[in-house]
Amino acid sequence: MVQFLRNHRRYFIYLSLLVFLGIYNLDRLTISIAGSTIAKEMNLGPVAMGYLFSSILWLYAVCLLPSGSAADRFGPRVTAAVAAAFWSLFQGLSGFATSATTLLITRLGNGGFEAAANPAAHATIRAWTPRRERGLATAIWFFGSVGVPGLGAPILAWIVTNWGWRASFIATGILGFIWVALWWAFYEPPEKAKWLEPAERDLILRERDFGTVAVDTGPGLGYKGLFAAPTMWGLALTQSCVNYTSYFFSAWLPTLLQQNYNLTVLQTGSYTAIAYIVSATTSLLLSYICDRLLSTDALRAGKRRYAVGIANIIAACVILVPFAGSLPMAMVLLTVAHSGNTFAQSMNFALVNDRLKSSGDVGRAFAIFTLGGVSAGMLAPIVTGYLVQATGTFDSAMALTGCIALIGTLLTLFMTRKPIGEPVLEKSPVLHPAQ
Repeated sequence: MVQFLRNHRRYFIYLSLLVFLGIYNLDRLTISIAGSTIAKEMNLGPVAMGYLFSSILWLYAVCLLPSGSAADRFGPRVTAAVAAAFWSLFQGLSGFATSATTLLITRLGNGGFEAAANPAAHATIRAWTPRRERGLATAIWFFGSVGVPGLGAPILAWIVTNWGWRASFIATGILGFIWVALWWAFYEPPEKAKWLEPAERDLILRERDFGTVAVDTGPGLGYKGLFAAPTMWGLALTQSCVNYTSYFFSAWLPTLLQQNYNLTVLQTGSYTAIAYIVSATTSLLLSYICDRLLSTDALRAGKRRYAVGIANIIAACVILVPFAGSLPMAMVLLTVAHSGNTFAQSMNFALVNDRLKSSGDVGRAFAIFTLGGVSAGMLAPIVTGYLVQATGTFDSAMALTGCIALIGTLLTLFMTRKPIGEPVLEKSPVLHPAQ
């Protein structure tokens, strides 16, 4: 084990990103766990809560493209630290909100700075990950989106029950500042990391881009070139379907369980944890298997899109939940659907790096990709709120969510076949020893 860690120190970077995304999503889960308590205190109905759940994405969407440019210009160390510091500040301030309006304002600020998270994280993965390991690295990173909230859900529910909903926001805000301090102290790119063994550094630099070095000659494709690429649109539209499903779960799953099965906040936290932890573990295992099965040629050809398509089909199982006759059966279906959605997320993120040929555009590409996801994701809490208020149940909302997941399968299979751009190649004696 010691020898493995000595030769795989890059895994500490993967784990840092796991915690980074975990805090990011724990911040979002906080309002979902506390949602019913906030609704009672502020006298808010399903539609109003839907807008409140969605509000974190409004400024997030506006800030995505400039955040992508910031990640490319300043690098992940600065971008991630600044973003996490400010979103944690707004997360903590949410605990002092005195009305729905002030809570809305702090959620907007939180979302605006969270916009830099995905571009910064994927710039890190691009820099630190051998190509054949990229799916696993992305899955470890993405484990934070479900594993950390899964572990944190019961704790948040306990805090809300015993200390009130405000304390849960303050606690998660403090957690973010702790991560910022550690990241700023220890992160370096692999070329400069003194704690990295030379052999591992050579491995990373040699294999992170199919054994070649993509040299940035200027700004790369830029936003104009990326928007002109059909595959970029295919990836972004697929992510819009994946994110609609994801935000349905993250915003409404606790409320769905409370309303349909008369659960308390504490019970909801436990059941939410089960769904999230199983999903995270399943996604990590499937991503590892996917990396082992797909050759370098298959990755170059974009074959990971088949994994995205299958995962979206599994996520569509949410359609069957209204037909479950009991809470245990409903939890099985919800967990299976959530697992499919989590796997689709991690594979679709990895597929962007597979399809993108120039490392100089990674921040901007992930900004466009994330913008596509957010554009639909911000609608999920609102549309669900209207459907629940109109029908009194979550049945139609789950049917719509499942259908959107199936559309995502078609988009990824038919719109992500071609690579995005071509790199300018430079011969390197380090990366090409035969020369």
